[in-house]
Amino acid sequence: MPTAKFLHGPLWLLAELTYLCPLQCAYCSNPLDFSKYRNELNTDEWLSVLRQAREMGAAQLGFSGGEPLVRRDLETLVSHARELGFIPTF
Repeated sequence: MPTAKFLHGPLWLLAELTYLCPLQCAYCSNPLDFSKYRNELNTDEWLSVLRQAREMGAAQLGFSGGEPLVRRDLETLVSHARELGFIPTF
């Protein structure tokens, strides 16, 4: 009888890039007072997080937040994620 192989480490990374969002959706789970929170990871820190997650075996990546499109470095982060072999989603 074959033995089961278990996957170890995270398979999915949810990267909450920012709390900032120009919208005020009634259904949103992020409280409005988070929009004033400015202590976010910078580009280099996020690139390091992506590399570390990939090294641990994560294959899929979700960019979330607030609104990830408010980050000026989003194109860089998505490009790097694809270079690492992630399947990025939003």
